[in-house]
Amino acid sequence: MTRGNRRHVEGVVTSDRMQKSVVVEVKRLVKHPLYRKYIRRRTKLMAHDEENAARRGDRVELVETRPLSKRKSWRVLRILEKASAVVPLSPEELAAPEIEPAQPKPKTPPKKPPAETTEEVKTEDAAGEPQAAPEEEKPLETDEGTQSDSAGTESEADS
Repeated sequence: MTRGNRRHVEGVVTSDRMQKSVVVEVKRLVKHPLYRKYIRRRTKLMAHDEENAARRGDRVELVETRPLSKRKSWRVLRILEKASAVVPLSPEELAAPEIEPAQPKPKTPPKKPPAETTEEVKTEDAAGEPQAAPEEEKPLETDEGTQSDSAGTESEADS
């Protein structure tokens, strides 16, 4: 009696924390129906590993089988390539109590540009005596127009 053609897929073991089961990520390329561009897709499959031989990072070949549990209907056929180095843990596995959460930085107010002051700037003369800075001359507006010379301001003040 023949069992028919069973599907075979290759993937990388992402989790081996269960007994006699592994989670395998299978990647494939699918052509978009409208744009005809290839898109990467991935599927996570649970597979039965009778000997608990597969470890994280191993490349394995899976074969389709009858449903073994609610989510498990694949079986590890063979290990194609062992993981060469220790695979780092996923962020979910790193969420342990010994890791301290990052503390938020205190908010500092934004730096303001220096405001223009209208105060008199005091300077020192050669003897070290404080002096007030000379005031800028402002032009006065008259009927004839703006006069900016000091002689014009004195003549209006005298009249």
